Amino acid sequence: MFLKSLAVALAATLAAGSLAACGGPAPGRDKIVLVEGDAFKGPADAKVTVIEYGSPTCPGCKNWHDQNWAEVKRDYIETGKIKFIFREFAIHGPIDFGIFSVARCAGQEDFFEVLDEAFLRQQELVKAAESGDAMPALRLLGAKFNLSEEQVNSCVDEKANIRRINDVGTDATQKGINSTPTFVVNNVKIADSNWSAVKIAIDAALAGEAPPAQPVAPAGDGHEHAPGEQH
Repeated sequence: MFLKSLAVALAATLAAGSLAACGGPAPGRDKIVLVEGDAFKGPADAKVTVIEYGSPTCPGCKNWHDQNWAEVKRDYIETGKIKFIFREFAIHGPIDFGIFSVARCAGQEDFFEVLDEAFLRQQELVKAAESGDAMPALRLLGAKFNLSEEQVNSCVDEKANIRRINDVGTDATQKGINSTPTFVVNNVKIADSNWSAVKIAIDAALAGEAPPAQPVAPAGDGHEHAPGEQH
């Protein structure tokens, strides 16, 4: 859906990447093993699957992550109750593509940890993108996970990563998902992204019940919206 235009934008916006990351280069990994398909935590065969369509540069996603992610992991993932999938919805274009590409190159074992770090560095990453100097910030992000500068460069150019992120965007659009964070519990879209509403839906699904009807979130709800969407 966005492959051609965003691939070009990615190359243009992140082209300032000839600068070296501060603190010396990371030695790099012996081998890059890309995440295949969805990155997830929890049992692959869990009774309940929760999908988050999110962006590490979305303030609403950061707020949700900062307030609720520890509880989700403790009470639902580490107890084996749910399979939690994060789908890469690149609402902010090239910088999201870059972060997601680094995460996918970090592999299944570090994918969510890269997102944790990206949320922590959200302001830094957004400012770097706005200044047209995103690659040094992406290299610093990758270095924390033992990705060399060259490996980060390759990751953001990796066609499989770009194709995957575009496919998520197409899938989300087809399902009527146009804001982040948006949650889907056992294939049911939850209209309200507040943790209380998502938790109710998860608990219902665990009990073998359909998620309760959710009110449609009003305009100005604080979500980040896809480019071109009107409030």
